[in-house]
Amino acid sequence: MRSYSGFLHVICYSFVVLVSSLLAGCTGNNGQLRVVEDHPALDYELTGVPLLFFGFGTSTPITPELSLTVAHVAKLNYDKVVAYHPQCDIAIVESRNTLSNHPKLGLVYPHQNVEAYGMSPGGNVLKGEGFYRRDLTLVDSHYFAKCPASVMDAPVQDGMSGGGVFNQDGALVGIIAARANPSNIQLANGEPHGLDRISIFVALNFVRSWLDSEVKHYYGESYVAMDWQEPRDAFLVKGN
Repeated sequence: MRSYSGFLHVICYSFVVLVSSLLAGCTGNNGQLRVVEDHPALDYELTGVPLLFFGFGTSTPITPELSLTVAHVAKLNYDKVVAYHPQCDIAIVESRNTLSNHPKLGLVYPHQNVEAYGMSPGGNVLKGEGFYRRDLTLVDSHYFAKCPASVMDAPVQDGMSGGGVFNQDGALVGIIAARANPSNIQLANGEPHGLDRISIFVALNFVRSWLDSEVKHYYGESYVAMDWQEPRDAFLVKGN
């Protein structure tokens, strides 16, 4: 479990799990979503080589010039990558956004409502609703063996990787990364996980120091601090 010195954040249920054919990278879907007109700012990310091998994903603006997406989308799309997180499936990319200021970045607590937004194949914005459940350590996953996989039961589908997860106050709390088949997950202690749907996101609070540092480095003297939501109740932990 990664943590951050000097920051307050929630420590929720954390398990080591055994994974077999776990991550689907948001291919297909795991529940019903709906097209919405009222939504946070998102961008459609074309990946691969058009007419030969191509796909798409999503990115989520955080400043007028920068967006967040997952690393597995950033490696294949056409945006300039500003930084990859060294362990987590998340990256910062350059983008011409219409934001006039920084959106609020925040926290989510177990059993709180979340809303997940991402792009459809046709360019519409899809919304999934559910609850944040817990964090898992996925020992057989390249991206989540050393980076907590934050689990929600909001549905996701094709192309939503890189989209935003928002808490009940409308603050951006994470970036959609993948989905998993609940039947393929076994907790190391043998207990049932009790999850009917598993959608995975990278919680921003676990990458907060990296995100703040990279954004500050990008803007230099013109840097304006990111707008982080203050926690209501959390534990102080040590880490990097």
